[in-house]
Amino acid sequence: MTAQTFGGLVSQIDLRKITADLIKVLETGLLKHGLLVIPDQHLSAQELIHFARCLGSVEGDDGSNTSAARSITNRDESGSLLTETDPTWLTLNYPTQYWHSDGTFNAIPPKYCMLAANKLPDTGGQTEFADMAAAYDALAKEAREALADLTAFHSNLIGTTRVLPPEHHAIFASLVGDAPTNGSYGLHYRDEVPLRQIVIPHPVTKRHLLSIGRHTFGVVGMTASKSEDFLQALEDSACQKPRLYQHAWGIGDLVIWDNRRTLHRVLPYDYNNSTRILFNARIKGDATTDQAIKSELSERSAEIQRRELKRLRDKKHKNHE
Repeated sequence: MTAQTFGGLVSQIDLRKITADLIKVLETGLLKHGLLVIPDQHLSAQELIHFARCLGSVEGDDGSNTSAARSITNRDESGSLLTETDPTWLTLNYPTQYWHSDGTFNAIPPKYCMLAANKLPDTGGQTEFADMAAAYDALAKEAREALADLTAFHSNLIGTTRVLPPEHHAIFASLVGDAPTNGSYGLHYRDEVPLRQIVIPHPVTKRHLLSIGRHTFGVVGMTASKSEDFLQALEDSACQKPRLYQHAWGIGDLVIWDNRRTLHRVLPYDYNNSTRILFNARIKGDATTDQAIKSELSERSAEIQRRELKRLRDKKHKNHE
């Protein structure tokens, strides 16, 4: 993994045998490299959660401990293929083909995320990562100055609406309605969404990071259409070699990444004729390092999100006519 600006390989360890020294080594590696690949672990969903808790509190542990990692898969619980009319396909499968950081639309995003490969297609289905610390470092001085004071909102509802093909919008709109309320449709869509700086300091390393991806919208001070074009151009520029790492999964692989520093996406595979199952766990972020902006404008985030939702739907409808 020497051709990229980030990432490290960890070998000859067994994550079923956790020690304090090993956890310290892994956390040091994550802060330095942003991403760690640990092959040949073959962790079950229960074992992954046990390991994840050694790194911190796990998302989902609210009142009672989650017993197993969740599955990221193209199959439902019965093993049947998720179709394009299935809510999970619309919201959790298709959109992950686009660059994103997990949970930036939450009050406190996760700090570390991990995936463990359980079942894989014969070809495709790699996960690609992009280094947002190196992306900032690569910017010219003028570009850094232009970004320094810019802020934008983060919403998984807007991120999903933006990337779904127009032919699927009617189904999605019927699920979430015109003015989604907190927790609507069970996917934690919120009427109020956080406002964040586009350039943020890492809370530990202090390196500057680009906080972008499909959840980001509504750059303050720009029209909605200009903001959309601006954020897409910034993402396209940031997600270039040597700031990319594409992980070709092997059964048993575990990848852990610093969610504050990286974007990621899944690459295409034979969705209809194969099975892909990755176990997923996320480590909660620290509330004391929350960088969401509290202001008069952030208090109007529900109104701003609904306005952007309508704009995107109107745009998709016009393009589909």
